[in-house]
Amino acid sequence: MNCRLYIRSEVVRTLGNHKLLRSAASVFAIVALIGVAPGLLKAQGSRGQPRVSLPLQVGFFNGETALYITPEVGVDPKAPAAIIGTAKQVAAGFNSNFIPQNFGTLPGSAAVDDIFVFTNFTQGNVLASAPHPAGPTNSDTNYSPLWQVSLVTWVAGREPRVLTSQADVTTALAAGDVTVQRTPIIVECSVIFTPGGGLLPGARVTGFGDVDGDGK
Repeated sequence: MNCRLYIRSEVVRTLGNHKLLRSAASVFAIVALIGVAPGLLKAQGSRGQPRVSLPLQVGFFNGETALYITPEVGVDPKAPAAIIGTAKQVAAGFNSNFIPQNFGTLPGSAAVDDIFVFTNFTQGNVLASAPHPAGPTNSDTNYSPLWQVSLVTWVAGREPRVLTSQADVTTALAAGDVTVQRTPIIVECSVIFTPGGGLLPGARVTGFGDVDGDGK
């Protein structure tokens, strides 16, 4: 199945089921947006306070859609030059802050979880955990907004397919369908929505039409 169409259908299904969008028009707006560029996360307080629009990433957790933001990307400064270059490219792609030093102690530590990034097949990244529920009452002790990047590559001759969970990646690896290379690249990805955990309180997912973030 075409990955872009799959992600679109998943976003429509999960967001629609949770009544995060006020109308069908809003649904189609965000789907069109995801197909071209990252969507928008509109965070705001009361009227008159500052507002911000951030790139919104669409990935997967536990077989379902996960929406998250990626404001920082860093790498162990002792990593090979090629890895450091890759981390800088990732930061540029996400329009993120690049952290050249302070993420250096994180790879392999208990502070990070795994995020799986695909090198030769276009699909959303796979997260190993997510907050449940999203917000100040999260009780999932496995969730961390800091992630160590593992590169997933489909083996030549194997037919790629959309993987939507860590279990899917593990199964594909055991079957010899993919290779997985853990890197010292660390990304900060704050999860703001999953079907199981809901939407981060105070957040609003919108399309292009909602410039002021009020959903109208």
